Amino acid sequence: MLHNPKYFRARISAIHHFISQSSEIKEKNSPHELLKYGVIHPSISNEFEKQVSKTITDYTFSELPLTFTEKTSFNTWFAMHPEKIAGEEIITTSREFPISIKGTKEDIIRVIGKTVAKENNTNRIRIAKAKSIAKIKLLKLLK
Repeated sequence: MLHNPKYFRARISAIHHFISQSSEIKEKNSPHELLKYGVIHPSISNEFEKQVSKTITDYTFSELPLTFTEKTSFNTWFAMHPEKIAGEEIITTSREFPISIKGTKEDIIRVIGKTVAKENNTNRIRIAKAKSIAKIKLLKLLK
């Protein structure tokens, strides 16, 4: 699902809201504790999306591209690009790394293959544009 920068800014704001509402120390893999890592646990996803919607209507957010800090806060980059995750996010027992990716070789090949194909298409388009501009300039010179 494609979302605009306004949505992701509201998502970050909603995460801050949820974290501030739960001041007590939570179990390390509780849904509210996982929010610190940007993971929206299925048990709170409906409530969270309602908060994001409320935040969008209550506040004005910029449509400008996200800053580096915004992209790297609360797993936002992966929320923006779920197709870049080579497998499935799973909750682990690790305190430092509560989320891990469990995937197969095929998942990795699929993700890298899509990226390479997209880059190749972008390069081909850029080269075709450059060639067409060069041909137009050459035709103008010949006239």
